[in-house]
Amino acid sequence: MNNFENIYELKEDKSATGLKFFFISKGERDIIKAVQFSFIQELNGRNIYNLGFGDYDLENDTITDDINTNNGDAYKVLNTVLSTIPIFFENFSNDILLVQGSDGRPAFAENCRLVCKKNCIDECKNYNRRINIYRGYVDKNYEELIADYQFLGGSINEEQQIILQPYERYKKYDSVFLFRKNINFIL
Repeated sequence: MNNFENIYELKEDKSATGLKFFFISKGERDIIKAVQFSFIQELNGRNIYNLGFGDYDLENDTITDDINTNNGDAYKVLNTVLSTIPIFFENFSNDILLVQGSDGRPAFAENCRLVCKKNCIDECKNYNRRINIYRGYVDKNYEELIADYQFLGGSINEEQQIILQPYERYKKYDSVFLFRKNINFIL
């Protein structure tokens, strides 16, 4: 996961509670983007950090993760976000990273239907789209990635709890957990 080409220049900000990166998406307009790794909880003696990503509001120091800016540089932005993961593990080598999309929240499909032009009938086509992009990257590059990382798939049950299982390529998950392979982690 270290060989990314075509990425934006990053500015790093490390604090006691996590790690944040900033870059400027250059397309139809310049948009400040942020990648934030935030501590969320402990699991089996390991800290779990969430990978958050979105447009950065400099005035309010906030990240908006539920809009699509469609700036014409999606692959370069994705590569830039993914390029921060090895840096995260350089700083938090024994910890676990959680990746899930803001479009996987329970209320997303209901809110999407209010403004969506796709007229989805049975299932919202935008639901979990972001995690599907990350999963697609893992599935496509799985053989290379498992040399350094171990993956778990997370599925949300009726009680809105994440159930973890060993990751299987091409299986749908609501979240993906990854950690360095040298960590002794038992489900």
